[in-house]
Amino acid sequence: SSTIDGEWPTLFPIVSWLIWKHRNDFIFKGASYSNMDLIATSIAWARSISNSVRVNNSCCSDYTKEYWQPPRVGWVKVNIDGSVPKHTSSAAVDDVIRVHKGYWLFGFGLRIDRSGIFQTEARALYEGLVVAWHERFRQIEVESDNPILIDVVSNRYAVDSNLSEIRFIRTMILKE
Repeated sequence: SSTIDGEWPTLFPIVSWLIWKHRNDFIFKGASYSNMDLIATSIAWARSISNSVRVNNSCCSDYTKEYWQPPRVGWVKVNIDGSVPKHTSSAAVDDVIRVHKGYWLFGFGLRIDRSGIFQTEARALYEGLVVAWHERFRQIEVESDNPILIDVVSNRYAVDSNLSEIRFIRTMILKE
């Protein structure tokens, strides 16, 4: 499609690399991935790279500092993060839920089984949405430092993902 045409120079090496990686994961780990997962991940990575800000090496005046933006009035914002330390057998997820004035409603951290950073951050998103839904919030914005995760759960390929967290998140999004 025309939205992907301009991203082809970025998309092609990503697809090639993911095919190679998935092949190795299949051979050496017995893992399998759906074609839709490969396509969605590749497109999300390409769009993330295409949309990223490139800083000029000779001058940093184009750099814009990121800071927390409040959600719209009547909405809550779920800020998520996940971390996977190198030399431990576990990972961690952290969530904070705030209202438009910045007031902190809920916050929590969980230690979970070790997995990749993408799956860990997907778990953080899932846990944050579960808490927000449990507290009867339906107008929810999400903030994450992982634009690929947000893109994957926002598109139609999420239902075909091999990660249960992604499928659960997509199911929650489609509830209302």
